[in-house]
Amino acid sequence: SLAQGLGQALLEHAVYDAETGQPLAASFLDYAMPRAADFPLCDWETVEVPSLANPIGVKGCAEAGCVGGPPALVNAVLDALAPLGIEAIDMPLTPHRVWQAIRKKGDSPPFTPA
Repeated sequence: SLAQGLGQALLEHAVYDAETGQPLAASFLDYAMPRAADFPLCDWETVEVPSLANPIGVKGCAEAGCVGGPPALVNAVLDALAPLGIEAIDMPLTPHRVWQAIRKKGDSPPFTPA
């Protein structure tokens, strides 16, 4: 589910023809979805917190990455771009959109790392 959230934040974008309304990315050939190579290596840690709402303590687990992943990633990118005065970029945060946001702020002072 974390990979799905990564796709939502960085890659997936539904585009339609303005005149006909037909989708322009109607197959997986044209619609960008994350592949294993797009996903960073992660160290996983298990923290067991049983649910008290049922007798066996089970609960859903897949939603966390889909819901929390995109805003966490977008906020991390915006935090990195904040010294340039960039406050918002529409998802997905494709390299082209990030580059456009930086170019629009071309009048801002040069960034110097801390």
